[in-house]
Amino acid sequence: MSEIELKFQIPPSKLKALRLAFLRQQPEDLHLHAKYFDTAHLDLQQHQISLRQRKENKIWIQTLKAPKNSIERIEIETELGEPEPSAIDLRPYTQHKKIQQLLKPVLQSHDPLSLQFETHILRQRFLHLQNSSQVELSLDLGKIIAAEQNLEVHEIEFELKEGNIHDLIQAIQPWLKKYQIWLDSQSKAVKGQLLQQIKSAPAVQYQSVLKLKPHADSISALQQMISNCLEHLLPNSSAIALEQYDAGHVHQARVAIRRLRSAFKSFQSPQIAHAEIWQEQLAELFRQLGNTRDRDALAESLIPQLKQAGSPLTELPAQSSAEQIQISAVFRAPSTTRLLLELIEFANSEQAQGKSLKKHIHQQLNKMHRQICQAESAFVQMQASEKHQVRKRVKRMRYSVEFVSSLYPQSEIKQYLKALKPLQENLGRFNDLCVAHALFEQSIALQPKAWFVLGWIASEQKHIELTIKKNLQRFKQVQRFWQPA
Repeated sequence: MSEIELKFQIPPSKLKALRLAFLRQQPEDLHLHAKYFDTAHLDLQQHQISLRQRKENKIWIQTLKAPKNSIERIEIETELGEPEPSAIDLRPYTQHKKIQQLLKPVLQSHDPLSLQFETHILRQRFLHLQNSSQVELSLDLGKIIAAEQNLEVHEIEFELKEGNIHDLIQAIQPWLKKYQIWLDSQSKAVKGQLLQQIKSAPAVQYQSVLKLKPHADSISALQQMISNCLEHLLPNSSAIALEQYDAGHVHQARVAIRRLRSAFKSFQSPQIAHAEIWQEQLAELFRQLGNTRDRDALAESLIPQLKQAGSPLTELPAQSSAEQIQISAVFRAPSTTRLLLELIEFANSEQAQGKSLKKHIHQQLNKMHRQICQAESAFVQMQASEKHQVRKRVKRMRYSVEFVSSLYPQSEIKQYLKALKPLQENLGRFNDLCVAHALFEQSIALQPKAWFVLGWIASEQKHIELTIKKNLQRFKQVQRFWQPA
């Protein structure tokens, strides 16, 4: 009823060599003609459900897929026989409570299911033995057809048929090293929906609510956190890698990466051997995305304010060629793919039991809470780097609270966040002004009018510093929702 499958895009320069490598394995050929259905209001798409009828050589099979976690999907298949089916039968899904709940809008709707798009794929597949596990490798070549448009498909998939996630990841590594394939969480269903709706980018993926298991230990809880962050990151990183993105995808990818870093920093255990290495790699990934997001944020917030203030400059200084990073290439890089695979494996593998979760939470939250409170008396006099450190601590505190919030009374969580959120927002505004100051300061020689902008920024910084001090004073008074030390 569920499948664990990882899909990758193939660089055009490597496609011919990869196809030859597949042929050497004497793969089985499957001719797949699939039809995808939804209502006119796209009720299935809104719940991330795909419903298709696919002809596999001669037999038609109806399949419903729904997400379970970052890499695992619920899948229900029904064999329909050789004649092409004339309608969709939803009865097989009413026996599964979770699926029935997901399908509720469709089952109760008078809006009929209709054909949205089709795929024509030649699949070559073979079974690979990796230690004691069976991994099926599939090379999909073909096209998606919708709204009189075609999209070429060149994908390789690795599906765990039997065994463990470690062996699945190990089976992928040689192909990653030799052919530089890159992880793509965007299904053919999503690609077909974009084509059918003539959209250039998928919806931005935001973080979802995390519900920790009440009796989880510290390590299994961390695994849940990492899985939740990957569900947040992978759709956005895939959109960026496919060059189908806007500023929202970049921003949410950065938020997801920061959440990953916060989870490891706040809740890691000495038993997790690679945690510090992963943090360093995530920090570098975050840095590579940083410049693009900073400029997007300033364009949205600072420029309108400068116009209102009558600034003679109402555009950001031009980027130098050295500053320009093609962020799609960042998520296609083998090093990024390798990191994501290692995080996927950690989140979905058996780990040794950790210590008491609540005790661990209380220790970490007390430490961060005290550090933030200590900044109140000296914030205005702090150096810029020290103020930036306060901002990072507040962000980490916010994410940490959100990770564990399901374990505590929601009314107390809301009160705590009510004091924390304004502090975080104003620290963010102050940081944007610092970034803007550095940008315009570099351009003074070419644009003397930048002195006006620098003066305006300095005035705004002083005002926000006083606001932050008041936010910190209020935060010191907030009631902690956990047991203080």
